[in-house]
Amino acid sequence: MSSISTFFKLYKSEQLTDIKKWFVKSLAFFKANTVKENADGILLVQMVKTYDYTIKLAAASKTIAEKNNLFVNLYKVDVNWTWETQKLYLIFESLGINILKKIYLSFGNEVVFNNDEKYKDQKIIKQQLNKIKAQLGPNDREKLLLLKFDDILVGDLIYDSYLRFFHKPTIAEINENVFYTIELALNLFYNFSNFIQNNKIKCLLNTYVSYIQHGIPARICMYNNIDVYTIGSTSYVIQKLTNLFPYHQIDHTLFSSSKLLDETRIDQAKSRLESRFSGTIDAATSYMRSSAYTGGKLSKELTDKFKYRKRNIVLYVHDFYDSPHINRMLQFPDLYEFLRQTLNALTDLKDTSVFIKTHPNGVEGAKDVAIELINSFNSPHFYILDESVSNLNIVELRPDLIGTARGTIGVEMAYFGIPVVALYDNIYANFNFVHTCLTTEEYFLILKGIKAPEIDYDQKNIFSFYYQAFLEKIADKDGDIFTIFASFKGNLFSDDFLNHIYQSEYINYRDDFVNYYSKAL
Repeated sequence: MSSISTFFKLYKSEQLTDIKKWFVKSLAFFKANTVKENADGILLVQMVKTYDYTIKLAAASKTIAEKNNLFVNLYKVDVNWTWETQKLYLIFESLGINILKKIYLSFGNEVVFNNDEKYKDQKIIKQQLNKIKAQLGPNDREKLLLLKFDDILVGDLIYDSYLRFFHKPTIAEINENVFYTIELALNLFYNFSNFIQNNKIKCLLNTYVSYIQHGIPARICMYNNIDVYTIGSTSYVIQKLTNLFPYHQIDHTLFSSSKLLDETRIDQAKSRLESRFSGTIDAATSYMRSSAYTGGKLSKELTDKFKYRKRNIVLYVHDFYDSPHINRMLQFPDLYEFLRQTLNALTDLKDTSVFIKTHPNGVEGAKDVAIELINSFNSPHFYILDESVSNLNIVELRPDLIGTARGTIGVEMAYFGIPVVALYDNIYANFNFVHTCLTTEEYFLILKGIKAPEIDYDQKNIFSFYYQAFLEKIADKDGDIFTIFASFKGNLFSDDFLNHIYQSEYINYRDDFVNYYSKAL
């Protein structure tokens, strides 16, 4: 019965509604004016199931292809993790029922690669998998993170893929599901490596670089000196990846506290940052379902708890499931271990109350897992903050210290002069308004109050960082297409989203959209 239900659910989702037909027609505007026979190579564009990214990919592909005389071809990025679903999609494909393909062929020319396909020589896959199994013991998750295929690092991608798709907060042990993820990665790796050896790929355009399905093709391309561009952040229009920073997070290694910004830009950053504190969700925090700076009045109960002990610190919990390895270093195996080891280091404190704020927009289940972990310590000085406690309440309480791994809470609390300690690597590592620790030992010493954080709250530096991180590389125009995308709250692969952009007259912005990418490139 469940198989029949799944069949009809998927079949219905693959039908072209009237609004989808309008969408397909509107995307044809972005078809590049390049001819296959005269092109200098192929621009390979991934196919993803979110319509905002579809439009961005279409506009960026037109710009890159026409600038470099490239022919636009496509590849299917999704890896279907259950064979039942995969078989149904294959049946639909054989019947010509594939809505994603119909949408993307409106501006692309041909689907030339599929991440789902198994490598032709399964003997090689089994040999490589057995070799890896012999190298990895049950507790070797750190060794997993360093795993390479043919000199290309893939371990972090495999680790994050396991967490996300098996919905685990950590890798407790290297088990069969981890090896299954490695097997999928091996198939994808050797398939894509073989594909680019036999096709004249000059450039790859994608959305993310996390997880095996996004990251492996990108890293193979970079290894082979093929340009890779990504549109996977609201902090920029488009970003070219490098081997030194192969992530879709904005390249914060380029930020500098010595960068000279005029007063107009400083004032713009000041205005945008301060708008957060009145409940505004800006482009950089558009993933938030609600602002962390709206909420009720501070309760007497919480105020009293802040008086129990001499010292108060607040720890901010991260989302355990959402690609923890998205920058140069994470000093713990994952973000669950960050919280567990941090709490463990603070269990013996006598004069400090530790308040823990769970992630307000985490993947489903993250909050419950965090609460279970905190409660497992049974520590009388650990307090879980209620969801109703806003960041403005915390500002009012003036804790002695804020602890985070790499959250944007760093710049926000620095604005209010509240000390924050974070771990290298983070987006503000080049600035000193947060104390960034190069080791976990230093991090724990500061949290315990044994070592004082070294912080400079110079507001010009705070605004300079905010400008470089969240304003410098975006389309800064009121009412632009990016703002229209960000204003929608809901399923981005739905008719509701398409109706939203239809009513916003998105087709009138298409020329501007192409110009944004031309300018950014």
